[in-house]
Amino acid sequence: MKQLLTTFTTLIALGACSAADALPGGLPIDRTPKPDAVRVQEAQSLKWGMWVNWSFSTFSGHEWTPGVKDLSMFKPTGCDTDQWCKVAKEAGMGYILFLTKHHDGFCLWDTKTTDRKVTNHPFKRDVLAELRKSCDKFGLKLALYFSQGEFRDNKDYHPGGYTPEMKKAQLTELLTQYGPIEFLWLDAAQKDGGLSHEETATLCKALQPNCFVGFNHGPRASQEDLRIGERGRPAPLTDSSGAGHGSQDASKFAGFLVAEFCYPILPLHKGGADWFYSLPVHDNFCHPARKLYLDYLESVKYGNFFDLAVNPGYDGRLRAIDVETLQQVGRWIRGEESGPKNLALHKPVEVSSTFSSQAQHSKSNINDGDRYTGWSADLKAREAWVTVDLQAEREVSQVMLCDSPYIRTQEFDLEAKIGDEWKQIASGTTIRRELWIDFPPVKARLFRLNLRKTSNTPFLAEFQIIGHE
Repeated sequence: MKQLLTTFTTLIALGACSAADALPGGLPIDRTPKPDAVRVQEAQSLKWGMWVNWSFSTFSGHEWTPGVKDLSMFKPTGCDTDQWCKVAKEAGMGYILFLTKHHDGFCLWDTKTTDRKVTNHPFKRDVLAELRKSCDKFGLKLALYFSQGEFRDNKDYHPGGYTPEMKKAQLTELLTQYGPIEFLWLDAAQKDGGLSHEETATLCKALQPNCFVGFNHGPRASQEDLRIGERGRPAPLTDSSGAGHGSQDASKFAGFLVAEFCYPILPLHKGGADWFYSLPVHDNFCHPARKLYLDYLESVKYGNFFDLAVNPGYDGRLRAIDVETLQQVGRWIRGEESGPKNLALHKPVEVSSTFSSQAQHSKSNINDGDRYTGWSADLKAREAWVTVDLQAEREVSQVMLCDSPYIRTQEFDLEAKIGDEWKQIASGTTIRRELWIDFPPVKARLFRLNLRKTSNTPFLAEFQIIGHE
């Protein structure tokens, strides 16, 4: 089967070459395989990118929108791909990751495989083709998200259901008609569409050998070279703690060339969607620029793809708060303004107790800037405190705490020493792998974290105090 598929896809690739190269405004596809080291260097030079999700779920207010028979569920009043790319460029991003098709089977390009497409809709615009031109105009690379399966295989919409042949034909269109694709983010939430991951990767590599391929769930393919980190965080390629919801086994990381992590610019909230435009009530709700910038810095350090989901609304444009936030991050990246820093990095630390003298339990791990090291208190302790001395008064309005992988904290509070008194400035319960805390600005030199109640030996991986020098 694999040999037949390879032959089939090679013929497709050769036959489609002239069509791809003739794409209006598109760049030619280089089908000469590059050395892995070159591809990795090219990937790491892109820094981070904007993940654009725009489909039925934009208008339903839900992450998944099954059962849609009437295409009028998709009802945009416009589409401004130039705005998406302009904002991405201003933010220092190197690429756009675009949702071509979600689990509902609605295609955002002019596919020949189904009538469930944007060009068979009153909108009648090939959004992907427009985005390709905008990416070229603003000097951005293009990557694609693709749902491999569809709800119940969409038997109500496709005679005989969504078939492996349809999946092959759709991927072939995407990889031959829209210029060079930097990477494919392949979603297995609705399974593999009848074509295994091994066969899918073989097909994609035959069409564009320099396109990275990654799956968010399911069995590993031999040609899979992109490690997906859904709702993950910056991490070294071989560290599974950065993989978020991904189910990939760290023992099977051999062969991956680049790690990806992604999350929405919308924080977790009640009602509406996260990965798509939510609801108008959330139009002023956004992760702070400081968090995005600091994650960007870590992403660059580890050479990750950082895919930030920033999603158009009903008018096909990005929210004003997203534009403003990303422009601020861009100014910090370019050095036009002084960006936020971890003021606690390598500053003196005092703790209530330590598990042992071994380096893996050292208090210095608390503020070494590495989320993958940590400090443990005395074995029998069920409460503890940590004090960081910034060595000079600094104005601070945000901290980041991390106690992953040992989620033990059940109650905590944060204090700053103002004059001769410790004053509480924040409190909470579970810390988990990452907790950002904002509070009214305070000016202090000493900050103390009190772990008031823990389920086991108190543990802390990071205590970052965020501010400006």
